Amino acid sequence: TVTIDSAQEPEAVGHPNEFMQVILNVLLNSKDAIVKNKIDKGVIEISISKENDNALIAITDNGGGIEDDAIDKIFEPYFTTKFKSNGAGMGLYMSKSIIEESMGGTIEITSVESKTTVNIKVPAK
Repeated sequence: TVTIDSAQEPEAVGHPNEFMQVILNVLLNSKDAIVKNKIDKGVIEISISKENDNALIAITDNGGGIEDDAIDKIFEPYFTTKFKSNGAGMGLYMSKSIIEESMGGTIEITSVESKTTVNIKVPAK
């Protein structure tokens, strides 16, 4: 199940195609975690809001979480929690580069119990 909570609809400033690629990558990672961990009632929650001059996007899944030893490496190039045949470990590395270097924003990942949240903040109009 995918839910979207968007009380506000901020318009991000930057590179729309690259930003779309980041969102797609995060959603696919969430879906992959839910499938890999055989979660019966997989949920992806997307929250969109605006704070000052920033658009905030939070994507949370119940796909089993990320191990503590992996979360510190999650944005490193070639690091993957998937089998090597299913991922090159470049998706989150490139996502971080796009958000922080190309768009002047931030991207962070937290994992508590079985839930993982990706928080993205980018400049908005």
